[in-house]
Amino acid sequence: MLTVVLIGTGGSEGVPVPGCSCPACNEARHYRFLRRSTASLLITNYSMNMLVDMSLDASYRVEELYVGAVLVTHWHHDHIAGLYKFRWSETPIDLYAPRGSADPEIVHFPRSLRIHFVKPFEELYVGDFKVTTLKLNHTVETLGYLVELGRNTVAVLFDTKGLPSETLEFLKKRRVSLALVDATYKPGYEGEKHNNVDEAVEIGKDIGAEEVVLTHISHHNLPYSRLVKYVRERWRNVYVSYDGMIVNLI
Repeated sequence: MLTVVLIGTGGSEGVPVPGCSCPACNEARHYRFLRRSTASLLITNYSMNMLVDMSLDASYRVEELYVGAVLVTHWHHDHIAGLYKFRWSETPIDLYAPRGSADPEIVHFPRSLRIHFVKPFEELYVGDFKVTTLKLNHTVETLGYLVELGRNTVAVLFDTKGLPSETLEFLKKRRVSLALVDATYKPGYEGEKHNNVDEAVEIGKDIGAEEVVLTHISHHNLPYSRLVKYVRERWRNVYVSYDGMIVNLI
């Protein structure tokens, strides 16, 4: 069995945003379980714990786990701030990341982190997992990841705006059990480097994913209750993430 735990499901600012009174922020203040921390997730088969990105919030939520590896999508601070804490780990952690815009503090003083710079479409073997790196569209060099364990495959597709043609064609040829897709903005919002909800679902459908989970959701999106309603009325097997969401693939 492969289990995915969405530790953080927000954009770089999280939800609610300090001083903001938009509908999404107000809803999250009123219903605390709808608060979103910055993006990070755990993939585990209960013998190997592997994170994709490590936000500062996530570093406190997984500190009691043995973390064997971290896959970094890109080096924006909201995705890697927890590495400053975890580089002091008593056990070594393999870190796979793109070289572009790498954090100099982490690179020069990695301590317990064993850094492996990777390029798009490399195949890695991390514990029992087969991992293929994917090219994404963002402001800096950014990787997605296709994680395989037995018949189960998880495509991690954030941060991105659409997909490069080579990534789209690669994924179309694979069975994708679950796609976790950047859905930063509300329907109709045109962002340059992140998807809106409709664009995110289109990515999931284009690659033939059996289930699509929308994540990296900012306060520029609909409030959770409205977003869930919007999605349920339009698509099957598409879900809106929340912090702590667990998906089991059997």
